[in-house]
Amino acid sequence: MKRALLAAAAAQALLLTPNAWSQATMRDFQLDTAASAWTWTAQALGINAVPVTTDAFNLSGTLQVSLGTNASGEVSEGQFVDGSFDFAPDMEGSFPGLGISFHMHSVNLGFESMQLDFGNPATSTGSFQGDAWIICHSALVTVTLPGGGSFDIDLAGLTSNPQNITGQFTVGSNGLIRLDSPQSHPFTVTEPNTGIDFDFTVTGLMAADEFVTLTSYCFGDGSGTTCPCANGGGPGEGCGNGNGPGAVLGASGTTSIGAGDLVLAGSQLIASQPGLYFQGNNAVNGGNGVTFGDGLRCAGGNVVRLQVRVADSGGNSSTTIDIGAAGGVSAGDTKRYQLWYRDPQSSPCGSTFNLTGGIEAIWGP
Repeated sequence: MKRALLAAAAAQALLLTPNAWSQATMRDFQLDTAASAWTWTAQALGINAVPVTTDAFNLSGTLQVSLGTNASGEVSEGQFVDGSFDFAPDMEGSFPGLGISFHMHSVNLGFESMQLDFGNPATSTGSFQGDAWIICHSALVTVTLPGGGSFDIDLAGLTSNPQNITGQFTVGSNGLIRLDSPQSHPFTVTEPNTGIDFDFTVTGLMAADEFVTLTSYCFGDGSGTTCPCANGGGPGEGCGNGNGPGAVLGASGTTSIGAGDLVLAGSQLIASQPGLYFQGNNAVNGGNGVTFGDGLRCAGGNVVRLQVRVADSGGNSSTTIDIGAAGGVSAGDTKRYQLWYRDPQSSPCGSTFNLTGGIEAIWGP
């Protein structure tokens, strides 16, 4: 089955209340296919197009939005950044009777890909409104003549008029954000030989739920497995090292394979000592970890060595490679990451090495 691509492109989206801004963070949203049931209609000379299939015209895919919250926890700033959505099935249909009126055998249409662009500011309560428009990347109206010949009207590049749309970001009881935005996009194309206007409208609800792609887990703070020699770390840290506190593994960027911008970063490490960033398939011991050296091993199973980095004088290091490519990940994979580092002089348990906590990553296209 052909699928029509709908991509949310980067667009300007400014807060209406800048004083309420917090630092915006990238958030990933999964389209709610069941709720995002779209419809399409087409008309020419008063004749309605008949779809070639009765399958639901559904929307599915992912969207990235940069969002910040105010002191009350409401969405207070936002920018639509990127995404790719699929319509299934394609817009395919015919105009019964239209061809007879113009000495044609049949008139069929088929849209295979569209792009949706946004320009929507968010208010301090999470509601937003602004322009949105559709760009057709691949679409044809095919006219079949009585003798069997045919010609196509290429609609590639056809753009709908900007429509003012509204929507709402709401924070659920689980702390995750929901996006709801009803939309309707009309556009018209004129067949140059006959002057026939073909009017198309795509209507539906863009409904999506935030899903977490990067999650920290497996700490040496007593919330999971006990550290090996009573060398517990603080909240969110690994087991304590020769500096006293435990090391922390953080991440920035996204889990987009195409973007290749995920960076892993260790802090509170032992200055000038090397550490190995590695990837595993599993969260060891249900995510609680098992004792290993002076710390806890949290990631395991088909371990991939990613990169060795030496901590700077402040005990910090970070990766400089494409993590997804180095780990051989595919869209939909869930991988776990950890940093194994040297502590040769002041190791509290005498093992001369330790580990940060882990990070779980869900990878997308």
